[in-house]
Amino acid sequence: MRNRFHKKYYLLLLPLFLAACHPLIEQGFEKIPAHLNSAEELVRMIRPVKKYKYWACIRQDFGGKIHPETEIIAGNGNISRLMNNRFDQPHSGFLTEMWKGYFYIVYMENDSMKLVTNRTQLISFIGKIDSLEEALLLAKIDNLVADYSRNIGGSYQKTRKGFEFYLARFHKCTVRTEPFRVSIDTRGNIKAKSLGFCYDVDDNICLD
Repeated sequence: MRNRFHKKYYLLLLPLFLAACHPLIEQGFEKIPAHLNSAEELVRMIRPVKKYKYWACIRQDFGGKIHPETEIIAGNGNISRLMNNRFDQPHSGFLTEMWKGYFYIVYMENDSMKLVTNRTQLISFIGKIDSLEEALLLAKIDNLVADYSRNIGGSYQKTRKGFEFYLARFHKCTVRTEPFRVSIDTRGNIKAKSLGFCYDVDDNICLD
């Protein structure tokens, strides 16, 4: 009799456990296209607020390499003319990715070279955040990215004020994935609320 009661109790709890692990997404949300999880793809969709004659987004390898790579990801105008102008290479950028390096923007305004090396400068450079790619780039700066294994970590919808997302933050030590509900308005303001649980948890592994 006691075993039967326990079995019935577990059967009642099972749907609740599954619902917590796989919460429902509201109507109106769509899957984020898979290629938009790449920083390079997001950067290529940057549209500056002004029509700068010369600008370029650069990915720079971390220091310490014998031959560090400099890669131009996106830009406008005669990039070689832009790069021939002298400027102090920054030691950090608005986005940093493990194994890839950091991203920054150099542009010419009123015959002077200027740099974009942080989130605030990036928003000023872009202006109105009105595309999915620009909003996802800002989220990526805050380590919030799409998790394509679950809708709870990789969905979006366009709103009157900007975009709303279900994104995820990957913790490296210890390894776990935390889903977030995120809103980003056209001014670049971001609100991120944890959904209060983690999945793909491994308490025995650190990637740092």
